[in-house]
Amino acid sequence: MRTLKLNHILLLSVATLFAACSGDTSQTDAPEEVVKTVNVSTIPIEPTDFASYLRVVGTVETSNDIMISAEVTGKLLSYSVNEGDKVRKGQVIARIDDAKLKQEKARLEAVTAQSLDNYERLKQVYEQEGIGSEMEYLNAKYAYEQNNSALQSLKVDLANTEIKAPFNGSVETIMIEEGEIASPGMPVVRLIGSDNYIISAGVPARYASAVSLGDKVEVWFDSMMDERLEGTITYVGNSINASNRTFRIEVKLPGNRNDLKVDMIGNMVLKTLSLDNVIVVSEEFVYSKDDGYTMYVIAENEEGKTIAEERIVDLGPSYKTNVVVEGGLQAGEKLITIGSAFLNDGMRVSVINKENNAVAAQ
Repeated sequence: MRTLKLNHILLLSVATLFAACSGDTSQTDAPEEVVKTVNVSTIPIEPTDFASYLRVVGTVETSNDIMISAEVTGKLLSYSVNEGDKVRKGQVIARIDDAKLKQEKARLEAVTAQSLDNYERLKQVYEQEGIGSEMEYLNAKYAYEQNNSALQSLKVDLANTEIKAPFNGSVETIMIEEGEIASPGMPVVRLIGSDNYIISAGVPARYASAVSLGDKVEVWFDSMMDERLEGTITYVGNSINASNRTFRIEVKLPGNRNDLKVDMIGNMVLKTLSLDNVIVVSEEFVYSKDDGYTMYVIAENEEGKTIAEERIVDLGPSYKTNVVVEGGLQAGEKLITIGSAFLNDGMRVSVINKENNAVAAQ
């Protein structure tokens, strides 16, 4: 019995020691918690300016594009220019036969001189000698004035037998041939000015408050892709076209450009908005969440570990792929760019980039 009891006690001691050793081993071998870390790139937020632009298509015009018409009746004797010729202001373009007008001028000069003599004679005898009636004197005066007025009008007609260029330009089209009869109001020549080219376009009505007189505009043509012209808005329409909901603008182009042609199609870029010192980010780093928008910046948790902090942001105007952030980000913070699509608020991150670029801040 004594031997059995000793053996029993020994077995219990061994079992207890084994159990204790087994418990210590399970605590020592427990694995540490695995923390997921995302590699990201960042850019610092710094002040910058923002501008948005609108591209519209316009048509080249000239403020001087007219049909020069005859002002007297007569046979068109000759042209002193050909189609395509450049002319200066005041240069004679064509001549109308003035033979009959010269004959009529000679007749009226004689009639006017006669009526003047009669008027002066009656005036003298009536005022100094009291001979004749006042009616005779007044009728002589009116006859002279009518004849003289007709003579002066005829002199104007004679001057108008020479059709002159009213401005610098080029002869686009000759409308009637030499030898044909011209009459008042009949187009003779189409003249296009060369000093006052403009380009006009329709701007959508929603930009009415963004476009003003004097604004600078960049202009280019498909036929001159390597050259950019700078123009100035000289006219802004005060009405909206009901058919396409646009208003008309005109932009003055540099003068004396032989490569500009009326009705050419050109492109214009208008600045519609300009903001100073605002946050500007790429739209690819903005995410929709719960009817709002979020972005991620670098922060630290309570343990001093680098994490991604989610920010709810207020967005403003945008242009192309850039958007203004009106609230939610601050200057000096580091915006997470590459890798931000894989983040959640508070997630551990590892910054691997060299911060060479910057995001604009207010």
